Amino acid sequence: MPPYDFEKFFNLSLDMLCIAGTDGYFKRVNASFPRLLGWTTDELISRPFIDFVHPDDISQTLGEVEKLSSGLPTEGFQNRYRCTDGNYKQLLWTAFPEPETGLLFAAARDMTKMVETNHRFQLVIDASPVALVIVDQHGKIRLVNRETERVFGYSRDQLIGQAVEILVPDSSHNQHQQDRAAFFHNPNKRTMGSGRYLHAVRSDGVKFPAEIGLQPIQFENELFVLSTIFDLTHQKKEEDRIIHLAEELEEANRRLGQLAVTDRLTEIFNRRALDEQLEKQIQLMHRIGRPISFLMLDIDNFKPFNDHFGHSSGDEVLKSVAGLLRQNARATDLVARYGGDEFSVVMPDTNEEGALLMARRFKTAIRNFAWEQAGITVSMGISTLVFGKGTSGRMIDYSAKLLEESDRALYISKNGGRNRVTHISEILNTEQT
Repeated sequence: MPPYDFEKFFNLSLDMLCIAGTDGYFKRVNASFPRLLGWTTDELISRPFIDFVHPDDISQTLGEVEKLSSGLPTEGFQNRYRCTDGNYKQLLWTAFPEPETGLLFAAARDMTKMVETNHRFQLVIDASPVALVIVDQHGKIRLVNRETERVFGYSRDQLIGQAVEILVPDSSHNQHQQDRAAFFHNPNKRTMGSGRYLHAVRSDGVKFPAEIGLQPIQFENELFVLSTIFDLTHQKKEEDRIIHLAEELEEANRRLGQLAVTDRLTEIFNRRALDEQLEKQIQLMHRIGRPISFLMLDIDNFKPFNDHFGHSSGDEVLKSVAGLLRQNARATDLVARYGGDEFSVVMPDTNEEGALLMARRFKTAIRNFAWEQAGITVSMGISTLVFGKGTSGRMIDYSAKLLEESDRALYISKNGGRNRVTHISEILNTEQT
């Protein structure tokens, strides 16, 4: 049998392989360490490895080293290592101690892209009004949203890394593990409302009936499942309405995909998209009893600017304002060009106070932008609809009400000296007094 070139195997590995000592120094590192971190092998070996660890991760890392020193292996430990450019790589470690030599044999995998992707996932799923849980092929919870914390009573930190069976009664663990394995073997989408029911359990041990929707998600070479969880104890009727509304919104989105919904100049939604999406968001907020705010924005003295600097410069201002609004809006907000030099922002689940905060955020971003020809300011008008649980089911023309009131408030901002934000409530309160 020919001799094996283990040194070659060691250095060809895409994972970061190393031999370290309980004295806190690397003894050997493979070629993936310099390749991913930028440090030379001599630099890595000559300094304590804790020097490369993110300050916030030092305490946990030292705890893992102490555990390894006592003879216990480490599996699935994550920390951040500093690169030569000052950025950090997210690493996932597996390490085994050799007590008789005091050496630690470890492998690390670069999880930076996964962590960044998880962050983007987190922004999306946190906007959902239902509990969402993302699970990997090993049954470990990788992501949850705020609604999951509320429904189950656990904090996010208590759930991440735990087996998903923590959310299932003890008596159902074995069956759930079998069902999970079967799903990953043959992953097919199971939508809400298709009869997938089971019992879940909260952190205090209380069981509750739940309906589960499953959606396989492929990321690079790894398969995940997105679980959508509805607590049926108090929400069965409301769930049916939301499912139906989700289907309507999906159909509306399909129709919007066939239309020209983007303003050519500013590359944000145009008036046609605004009108349809505003109506859909009003219906959704009406059904679930949440507020919605509408903001109308007008660029101050835009015509004189256009006349003085030319239409090309004016177009650049329009594009910059649109970009600033989009950058500072939340993921759930809808930014559109209303027409000419007017823009609008639809803010679902936002009351008057929240809308004013967002308006001031937009106003500050536009005022502080590095404008080329001259400083740009904006005037804004806002209207808010508040839907409570006792709101009448009769739908009136709420869209027209929002548009009319925000336009009226915008008029007051412009006539009051411009560069102002006015909520319609200010006008109504003045009239009542």
